[in-house]
Amino acid sequence: MTENSTPSRWTGLGEALVRFALACVAAAAALAGIAAIFALLTGHDTSASIAVTYYIVGAALFVLGVFPSGGFSLVRGTMTQRRPLGPRDEPIFLVGLVLFGLGVLLDIYPF
Repeated sequence: MTENSTPSRWTGLGEALVRFALACVAAAAALAGIAAIFALLTGHDTSASIAVTYYIVGAALFVLGVFPSGGFSLVRGTMTQRRPLGPRDEPIFLVGLVLFGLGVLLDIYPF
C-alpha cells in the first residue's frame, strides 16, 4: 500500500471548515437582516440590535450545544440506566461562539 492511499486524520478537514464558515456566514446574515428590520420598525439603533441578537442567539446555541444529551428522559420523566452521553456531536456550540464573538465586535466597533 502506498502512503497516498491511506487516508489521514486531516482528510476532508478543508471541506468541513468551508461548510462551517458558510453556516456561520449564513446564520449571521440571516440574523442581521431580521434584527435590522426589527430595529428599523421600532426605531432602535441598528448596530446595537444586531449585537443583542447575536448575543442572545449565540448564547442559546452554545448552551444547546454543550447540554448533555443523555441520562434524563423528558418523555418518561425518569433517569435511564445508561450513562449521560455528554455534549452533542454537532458543532452547534461553535456557531454560537462565533455569533457571540460577532456581537462583541459590533459592540466595540459599531457601524
